[in-house]
Amino acid sequence: MTFVLPARAARWRPDSRLVAIFLMIGGVAAFTFVDTLTKMLTSRHEPVMLVFVQSGLAAAMVLPIAASKGRAGFTIKSPRLLLIRSALGVLVSFLIFTSLSLLPFTVASSLFQLETFFVIPLAIVLLKEKADWRRWLAVALGLAGAFLILRPGSEAFQLAGLVAIAAAIALAAKNIVLKMLAMNEAFLPALFWMYALMAAIAAIPAMFFWSPIGLGDLGLLLLSALLVNTSNYCMLRAFSMADAVVLTPALHMALPLAVMMGLVVFGEWPQPIVWAGIALIFAATFMPTGRKPKP
Repeated sequence: MTFVLPARAARWRPDSRLVAIFLMIGGVAAFTFVDTLTKMLTSRHEPVMLVFVQSGLAAAMVLPIAASKGRAGFTIKSPRLLLIRSALGVLVSFLIFTSLSLLPFTVASSLFQLETFFVIPLAIVLLKEKADWRRWLAVALGLAGAFLILRPGSEAFQLAGLVAIAAAIALAAKNIVLKMLAMNEAFLPALFWMYALMAAIAAIPAMFFWSPIGLGDLGLLLLSALLVNTSNYCMLRAFSMADAVVLTPALHMALPLAVMMGLVVFGEWPQPIVWAGIALIFAATFMPTGRKPKP
């Protein structure tokens, strides 16, 4: 009996949507660590100053890498889109930093998750994407998990919480514009100019709220800038590989991560109902979304 071996063994290739989901989770995780560092820093510095310093340091980190690519490292195709993304970035950062200075870490981070309520409608209207019933169900499960943690009538629903809800709306708009950038721009120039423009926009107001930065806080800001770069790079890559509606439930992963950071760093012990919310969020993130479309 003769056995014929194939000339080339078939190689397993991961589903691009699954890779995109894990990239988005990585970006969300990095962003959650940034929020944790920000919560520490807002007790000593004003939010607008932190936006300026963080953006400037992030731009400085990308600069040598972009410069090594020559002209290609700085060439952009859609300057207006990049300016919109940068302005939204300053607004989002300011609202998030302010929320974290006014609310407990876990409460503020939970309210940020309302972002997903706005992402899918924006993606359908602006990006012409489609969402089937499974995607809407996944988002509903994620939101149900968020509301289990928030519990209407709790301390989250106070005036300061409106700032966090505004941050969630701005986050949704920012991520839609980030998706547009991922479809039109190379990653390196997009990252560099995004941070440079954010620093330029925040520079003047930051001057009026400046406070001395000690070595310890400078170290936290450097780490924060590195994580911001990591987060935006992962998200740009994810958005270049999958639709925003596919990636939306992965954004909910920020909530269980925030709960854990709140527990470990700030001693905010979650109640049993919070763990039920986390379970729903995990289910929403990895819920099957129907058949993969044929190429």
